[in-house]
Amino acid sequence: MADLVILAAPGMGAVDEDFAAPLFRALEQALGDDWSRVHADTILCQGHLQPNIERVFDAMQKRDMDYLRARKFMLYGLAEASAQLADIDQRGGNYDKTQQAIYQTLERAAKATSDTTPIILLSHSIGCSILSNYLWDAQRPTVSHGIWRDGGPKGVHKGSAKDLFLRGKTLAHWYTLGASNPLWSAGMARDQIQAVTSDTRGYNFRWKNFYHPDDLFGWPLKPLSPSYNQAVYRDFETRPLADWSAASWGPQLVSHDGYWQNELVQKSLVDDVKDVLKKSNGRRASSLQRASVAAV
Repeated sequence: MADLVILAAPGMGAVDEDFAAPLFRALEQALGDDWSRVHADTILCQGHLQPNIERVFDAMQKRDMDYLRARKFMLYGLAEASAQLADIDQRGGNYDKTQQAIYQTLERAAKATSDTTPIILLSHSIGCSILSNYLWDAQRPTVSHGIWRDGGPKGVHKGSAKDLFLRGKTLAHWYTLGASNPLWSAGMARDQIQAVTSDTRGYNFRWKNFYHPDDLFGWPLKPLSPSYNQAVYRDFETRPLADWSAASWGPQLVSHDGYWQNELVQKSLVDDVKDVLKKSNGRRASSLQRASVAAV
């Protein structure tokens, strides 16, 4: 049985199921035999939207347009966000389907491990906002939308170990990569821009945000509001602004897709994974000692 769950959510654009493979390969190489102690999976939470977006893009190509790659990139990102928020109160709508995909991925993880296993979440771009919505709803005592309305999906007792796991309360770390959260909240008053909590309501995780200075869609999060400043542990630049060798790159889309291969992200994640696994060894040893004492 695995001692750690790592789940990755993709960003905007057509999703390849192997989007997180570079990061998972780096982890496997760094951990060696300990990789077998990790349950790694991907959260394909936008899959139900992609056929519609592809249809629109194919239709648009019948007209002369420049910058097709950039247009497709932006079409995916903005369409995914608007489609989910447009029917947030509708049962069985896009917002519900997206959250259901996250919930089902967590259910698979619970079956493969246990209801108390630590979780590390990795999210990219629009995936950061999607997971933020899921955690926000899960952290509320009552909500009127999404899968946590009416106390959550049937068949799971509220307050049980499984319920806590599915709400993400065993979350140890959350990595947001190229987070686009400010794009959807900047029009709000500062005191209305609220982040999910990382240290109350039964949650205790470290939130690390990574952004590239040339990435137009990836932003620092701590300056967004006092709430974000408190919840986010640190904003990391994946390329320091002092790196003059790249000063002429300018705004680009390439940097937005590079987080899964980024050395800083990989190194930080390896260190955090090793730390969680080390603590898991300590908990297992303590449990065995208690069992031995009880047997005597």
